[in-house]
Amino acid sequence: MKQERHALAAASLTAALWGLTGIFVRLLPPIAPVAVTAGRLMVALVVALPLLAFWDAGRQGMRNALGHPLAYLLALLLAGYYLLATAAFQMAPVAEVALLLSTPPLFVLTYRRLRGDRPAGNELAGALLAVAGMGVILAPRLSLADAVDAADHARLLGDSLAIGAAALTAGYAWLFRRLAARAIAPSALGVTFLTLLLGSVVLAGPAIVSGGLAGMTADASQISLMLGLGVLCTAIPSLGFAFASRRLPPVATASISLFIPLFAALFAHFLLDEAMSPTLLPGGALVLGGLAWMLRKRT
Repeated sequence: MKQERHALAAASLTAALWGLTGIFVRLLPPIAPVAVTAGRLMVALVVALPLLAFWDAGRQGMRNALGHPLAYLLALLLAGYYLLATAAFQMAPVAEVALLLSTPPLFVLTYRRLRGDRPAGNELAGALLAVAGMGVILAPRLSLADAVDAADHARLLGDSLAIGAAALTAGYAWLFRRLAARAIAPSALGVTFLTLLLGSVVLAGPAIVSGGLAGMTADASQISLMLGLGVLCTAIPSLGFAFASRRLPPVATASISLFIPLFAALFAHFLLDEAMSPTLLPGGALVLGGLAWMLRKRT
């Protein structure tokens, strides 16, 4: 019981800190997304290194991931998620992006259906609700008329990138579950560490070329924001999620994503004075309601 309470506390903290991600991204100056993502993963990696030195489970997980070929693919999927999500937060409202980032179950369902797995009734009904909600949110910006200004186009692009990021996360979850069902999945904790390492290495070159990393290190306030993004929004919630997922039922773990948009909306309202669009509340209710319905036990 005590461990379960700790796991619930870790899950709540994880949702709240991930909800802060868009705040830190928006407070940073308009730096190239690849530079922001590289800096974020590098900071998180530095925080994680002591754990590898002193935590047996961390070292074992990292060794397991390094020796598992598909762990590199899983890590690249997560690194791609971080990159697309960062770019999305720069272009579209924080609450809107956070809501669209919570839709991986829709894509997991699609991947499963393509493999011949027929969805359960509650999964199909929930997916239809969630898709309808996404349509409500995106409808005002789907027009290609000349009256739509550049800001609307940028916002639509940001929303599209958020959906792409959700698809990458779903690809990670779907592949990991298939490997786990065959008892050949790499360590989830090891993949988390490998994501930080591989993402930092792969994105470092483009980040240096873009000049974003050099620009951030020249300003103390930007360094503070990057530290917050890497420590509070990446390292701590990633480890908290790993801790919670090992001790909570799968449905409870999956439900963490449903609370992130709520925290993001509150933070954006109070810290950025970001107004919600008229379609966000009804559309968001449909999306979250549909996802919650999908996460119910199969019927």
